[in-house]
Amino acid sequence: YVAPEVKQREIQEPGLRTQAEATRRAFFRELRKVVEIADVILEVLDARDPDACRNRLLEDEVIAQGKKVVIILNKIDLVPRQVVQEWISHLRGDFPTIAFKSAKQAEFAAHGSAHSASYGMMHSTFGVLGADTLVQLLKNYARAGKGKMAISVGVIGYPNVGKSSLINSLKRSAAVKVGGTAGVTRQLQEVHLDATVKLIDSPGVVFA
Repeated sequence: YVAPEVKQREIQEPGLRTQAEATRRAFFRELRKVVEIADVILEVLDARDPDACRNRLLEDEVIAQGKKVVIILNKIDLVPRQVVQEWISHLRGDFPTIAFKSAKQAEFAAHGSAHSASYGMMHSTFGVLGADTLVQLLKNYARAGKGKMAISVGVIGYPNVGKSSLINSLKRSAAVKVGGTAGVTRQLQEVHLDATVKLIDSPGVVFA
């Protein structure tokens, strides 16, 4: 991903264009590592425009490798509840899908259900919705693993869909760095949720 102002500078400065392309390639290599290592892939989508940040080619690649895909419909607090329900029904036609809201300060998070969340919980800085459902699903996958005691879970998605915030909300701590601009996560980061689930964060990559 390259910010618009950087793209403009690329046009004016050929050296910067080369550097930006090298950065894109490096991010893509890190993403490929995550897909290769992981047993399960969480594809994080922004609830405001899920289709625009979905990568079906990558989904097909993951499935072709015999791995599982789970879609996380994140930032559900930013759209009407009815819209969330309609997207969940649509996306579940392809993969297991979980509605999710991260906390801005995961260390002090209060966890609840996305299905039955009150207005206050939905819009709380400390509210986390969908985490318990997701953790239970991952633990079920771990128990069903073929002789494996634990599973690796890759977290992928476009820049700024909330991958790192999701990990911090699951961990209930500031386990990985987050920011309001793209490119905060620049390489693979591992976080052990518990003895059975390891989360792997990846850089956000926009596919043309």
